[in-house]
Amino acid sequence: MKRHGMVGRSGNATAHAAALADLRRVERAFAGYEWSERRPFGRARKRARAHALEVLERGGSGIDNTQAALLIIAAELFGAMRVELAACRRDTALLVQEVEQVTGLSRLALAREVLRAPELLTLLPAVAVEVQLATLVAFASLRSASLWTLDDAEQVICVRHVGEGSPSRGAKELARRLLNGETSEPNPRRLLLGLPVGRWRRPLAALVACARPGMRDGAQSFLAEAVLMLGVVLERGALLAGNAASERTLVQSSERKLTRLGFDLHDGPIQDVVLLAEDVRLFRGQLEILAGNPLHRKRMHGRLDDLDAQLGALDVKLRRMSNEVHAASVPLNRSFTKALRDVAQAFAARTNIEPRLTLEGEVTMLSVSQQIALLNIINEALTNVREHSNATEVEIAVSVNMQGIEAQVLDNGCGFDLEATLVRAARKGRLGLVAMHERVRLLGGQCRIDSRPGGPTIISIALERWEPLVQENQLSHLSA
Repeated sequence: MKRHGMVGRSGNATAHAAALADLRRVERAFAGYEWSERRPFGRARKRARAHALEVLERGGSGIDNTQAALLIIAAELFGAMRVELAACRRDTALLVQEVEQVTGLSRLALAREVLRAPELLTLLPAVAVEVQLATLVAFASLRSASLWTLDDAEQVICVRHVGEGSPSRGAKELARRLLNGETSEPNPRRLLLGLPVGRWRRPLAALVACARPGMRDGAQSFLAEAVLMLGVVLERGALLAGNAASERTLVQSSERKLTRLGFDLHDGPIQDVVLLAEDVRLFRGQLEILAGNPLHRKRMHGRLDDLDAQLGALDVKLRRMSNEVHAASVPLNRSFTKALRDVAQAFAARTNIEPRLTLEGEVTMLSVSQQIALLNIINEALTNVREHSNATEVEIAVSVNMQGIEAQVLDNGCGFDLEATLVRAARKGRLGLVAMHERVRLLGGQCRIDSRPGGPTIISIALERWEPLVQENQLSHLSA
């Protein structure tokens, strides 16, 4: 018995060692790829290895378990590096072939994991479609793959094309039939094949591929795996476009109201203050004639000087309010950089606290709605700092890159209990903090407020870089 037990343990150890060796071979296959940056790949490899080893440890060293671990590490590495791999399809196809040989996995099983990965939804819609088509071409060994939709005039247009050559007339005709809900019997002699994407009666788009000779039948299964996530990506793109349009409508309405308020301030209260100051000046002259007692005259001058000072201060405040309202109502007449600096300078003028401002990246990548939302959120955050925090230091940071936009407003003030503060503010009808979240939500982003009594307070905003998959006038049928 003891001898059999030793044999069993020895066999398990051997199988486990073989599984580890297979995992290392997969890693070496990916490590041999010429990544533009090794650090992201290193992080992805570390995560994928940990997940694969967890599967091995949990389920033993059977053949099925080893295959599951290999599938996890390969799929996660393909998924994590999908954007860079999409840029070089030929090398990606060779990598797919090598991984297939090393692991013995079905190429379709591996493609299923990569093409259905929910992480695609973290990418911009245009990038997600490009990556999905490139992945499909590499795994299915296609000549090309393209995505088609309809414009406002119900004309078929190609949204993205990946692979050899340009979209053909045959591909366009097949896309038209698919978008019209038509079904056609497959012709094995034709290399074109396609599937509708999304809704049943009214597809969102059509996926069309050109197979290589003798590979058409196998390619159909890969297309079926790709259309599932493509439909979700397109739905999400239409939703983001709709939210952006709603935000612009709200902004335009607010801008009109703010512009009217600015003119009303200038033409009403500010002019009234000017006239009142003139009346006080005339009254001073009249009192000079009536007041003969030098002591009374001195007191009278002192009181009138106080009134002059109060009127001067009121005039400055009203004009500053008018300028700020005007500035907020026309943020698009200035660059985002200048508008942000104006917001910081207005805060400094009212608090004697000069915010530390950091702006990184190409701000022209911000959409109109994102610029307006960020300016309003940062302005609201600074208003809260001025009115409630007793802060002595404030930092504003905005960073823009290919993935998206991140912004922070940090102060070293007294801080607050977030939940209790939100409840009190809601009871009083003060919804500034809630409005921050709502503005970001409308743009498909995230807003987080971190604070505690004693401080500090950090308001963080994260927005995706907005790049519509197709022009807005071509998206109307997607959101219908």
